[in-house]
Amino acid sequence: MKIDAPRQYVVDNLKYALNPSSIAVVGASRYDMKVGYKVIEGLKKWGYKGKIYPVNPRAEFVHGLKAYKTIIDIPDEIDLVFVAVPAHLVKMILEHAVEKKVKMIVIATSAFKEIGRGELQNNLTQYCRDNKLPLIGPNLVGMGSPYLNFNCGFIPYLPIRGSVAMISQSGANLLAALGTSQMDHFGMSFFVGLGNKADVDFCEFISYAQQDDNTKCISVYIEGLDSPDAFVKACTQAQGKKPVVTIKVGGSQIGVKAAFAHTASENEGTDDAFYDEIFERAGAIRATTWQEFLDISLALGLQPELKDDKVVMITNGGGSGLLSCDHFERRNMPLHELKEISPKLVERIRAYMPMFGSPLNPVDISGTASPLQYKGAFTQAIRDPNVDGILGSICPTSVTDVPAVTDIVIDIYKKYKHLGKPFVMECQGGEECHNAIIKLRDHGIPAYPTAEQAVNAMIALRKYSKIKERYNQ
Repeated sequence: MKIDAPRQYVVDNLKYALNPSSIAVVGASRYDMKVGYKVIEGLKKWGYKGKIYPVNPRAEFVHGLKAYKTIIDIPDEIDLVFVAVPAHLVKMILEHAVEKKVKMIVIATSAFKEIGRGELQNNLTQYCRDNKLPLIGPNLVGMGSPYLNFNCGFIPYLPIRGSVAMISQSGANLLAALGTSQMDHFGMSFFVGLGNKADVDFCEFISYAQQDDNTKCISVYIEGLDSPDAFVKACTQAQGKKPVVTIKVGGSQIGVKAAFAHTASENEGTDDAFYDEIFERAGAIRATTWQEFLDISLALGLQPELKDDKVVMITNGGGSGLLSCDHFERRNMPLHELKEISPKLVERIRAYMPMFGSPLNPVDISGTASPLQYKGAFTQAIRDPNVDGILGSICPTSVTDVPAVTDIVIDIYKKYKHLGKPFVMECQGGEECHNAIIKLRDHGIPAYPTAEQAVNAMIALRKYSKIKERYNQ
């Protein structure tokens, strides 16, 4: 249901969605393949320290914990209620939650507006709003935070700790991002699935993320945006503080129907131009593919903005350099020749390449480049006051010591981090390059396996700088 702006009582209560001191799981099950079982299992497995109260009228104990017939029977205060019962029981659960003065309710249950039961969903939502009980969902997978050891839902694992807040309507894509986090070290501060987002909206989690100390980038997966003005208000409040990255799906002819069937998202009468205009007003950076969404979120969560477009690329592979400079031009931010950026840098950097190397831009220090040559080239480039950002590339020739170059990049980044210049890496190759990417990310340097991904990351950092300039005028 539509709102005009983020509601302060909702934003204030969202802390109970991610850091509750007590949770009641309604529909807690003794059967290990049921959602109500998996919720408690995940809470216990990942180290939740608060109190867990199973609610099941037909069980005395669930997961070794005393079970209660209703929420009202629980003797203590309850911060969060997680609901995993059939849709026809939800109204009763909400009434009990209001009577119990619960702070937040999460409904995992499906079979609401997405199957045509919009009136039922709206009535439940209005009841929650009338009683100032924020409702997340229905039809969602859950939420969590690696910083709080909090995994609430039917979610197999937590992401690694990082700086990206992931707010998603899709449970499947959220789970994909969590898997990417584990495998490729895409760090998150918190994550939440909104499902049908009947009540609590994107804008309120965006407002919450602005206040979260662990969040540096706010990333939002959207299937439908029924409160665009509220979204714009929340995003504009974030600008100058934290970047907002969006991906909007469900705009194709059949996608409009699929989005409604999935999360009851309404897209009739809208198109890409409609959303482009909203994201422009909001100062949000729009990604068009899932991979780009993850790539630029990672960069914006780790690096400072690119204040101007004088990027120097240093590589030991001419092909990687060509892929990069072509993609920079396709994305309307062509590389400048090194002599245009800093004539003196051309001569200084020649000392770290063989005579057949190229000091253009990309700077090709050749396939025989040693760690010492990488160190010299990177150091000269990052120290030059005319250089705004560094894009490095490693191609694993038989004479390239990928681990040594990786360590050098980390050392240089740490030494010159105070200059506020973004440093992005591309490592194109096999296992040694994948290991390098993981290590670089763990040290705060966004690293990618392809030239195009690294270029997209750098361009996003430039876009965010322009957004900040616009909002800080």
